[in-house]
Amino acid sequence: MLGRELRVLLAGGMLVACSMPAAAESLQEWLAGDYATGTWGGARTQLEAFGITPSLAYTTDLMAVRNGNAGSGDGFDYAGRFDAALGFDFEKLFGIAGMSLYASAAWPSGSDLSERQVGNIFAVQQVYTGQNIRLAQLYLQQNAFDDQFTFKIGRLTTEDDFLASDIYTNYVNGGINGVPSNIPDGNSGFTTAPFAQWGLVGAVEPIESLRFALGVYNADDDANRDTRHGVDFHFEPSDGVLAIGEVAYSWNQPVEVPEQGAAAEAHQPPQDAEPATGPGLPGMTKFGLLYQSGDRDDLGNEDRQKDGSPGFYVSGEQMVYREGEEGDQGLTPWAVLTYLPRESINEIPVFFGAGLVYKGLIPTRDDDNAAIGFFYGKLSNDLEQTGSEKVLEVAYTAQLTPWFYVRPDLQLVFDPSGVGSAGTAVVGGAEIGIVF
Repeated sequence: MLGRELRVLLAGGMLVACSMPAAAESLQEWLAGDYATGTWGGARTQLEAFGITPSLAYTTDLMAVRNGNAGSGDGFDYAGRFDAALGFDFEKLFGIAGMSLYASAAWPSGSDLSERQVGNIFAVQQVYTGQNIRLAQLYLQQNAFDDQFTFKIGRLTTEDDFLASDIYTNYVNGGINGVPSNIPDGNSGFTTAPFAQWGLVGAVEPIESLRFALGVYNADDDANRDTRHGVDFHFEPSDGVLAIGEVAYSWNQPVEVPEQGAAAEAHQPPQDAEPATGPGLPGMTKFGLLYQSGDRDDLGNEDRQKDGSPGFYVSGEQMVYREGEEGDQGLTPWAVLTYLPRESINEIPVFFGAGLVYKGLIPTRDDDNAAIGFFYGKLSNDLEQTGSEKVLEVAYTAQLTPWFYVRPDLQLVFDPSGVGSAGTAVVGGAEIGIVF
């Protein structure tokens, strides 16, 4: 399996080498560009001007564990995923103002180190999502009133519009990279890439710093099974529906286009935007409410089911120190709390995460991010094994080019799966990401 991935990467490397002279790009221009394959001799630029935006990204987590709580306790696994996407701008293509079509797919591979060796809940490799090729998202989007209003309908990934933050992509642990994992783990209607459900989302930004969003999604437990490859379009609302609303308020934010494409699907760091200027330090806070209908198994009684699962979340991030009077280099603390109050049907009713991210910590490495984070998950009292799992993670993202990064990573997993008698698992390795 690993050999197949390496052959594909080798082929991609050959494509890169061939595309450079074809596009007459200098080495310096190539390294400073947005994509490993350049502009395809100008073809990519022409496609985007015409209204078609292709993207392809590869992410791999190469991790090893010492003193795990499953299998032999020690071992190594790799997980990888290619994410591909196509965006169609209907205004450029057909003259329909504000309308677009987006489609994405994923080719995951590798193994789950958490399941095989670590024996914990918060996946130590965020990119592991199975082993089968799948269709991810497929939806129509309509923007109106100078993009103050957005409406999406189709096969949607919930984290694209709710709870997620770019700051979470600085970590490798799946407990936080993407979104706090107890929300999607406890609610099948809340999906993370590359999974999707039928849904519709409406969002309005009455002023630049304030966003209200409301989403409704199908909550079919079977729709995202690996063997169905993301093309099970069965729609049966009686199986359950997730309704979610969020209000987000930000201040002193950089001017940027919302992240979309294969790199975003893979939870890779966003490409640089125009940094915030002026004396104010950027920050953001979010508050969300959710409710999923449908029968759920009672954790304390396998012969009984219960209907309905509410929840809420709150998050915040605030830069507290900036190098110089403007720009995005500096220290940003963040924190997030999620709560699913019905312990009888939610294995992890409480999640708390907090951390620090410093951009440009090392002189001359202005685009690198150093991160430390702590993630806590309380297990339900209705489980046979109660308690909590804790993870301490330290990561450093070396942004070697705009399209290539390496992220050395160290995770300490305390009380894996809530087992207090288990030793602390030490997980180390690196994540590598390439945008083609």
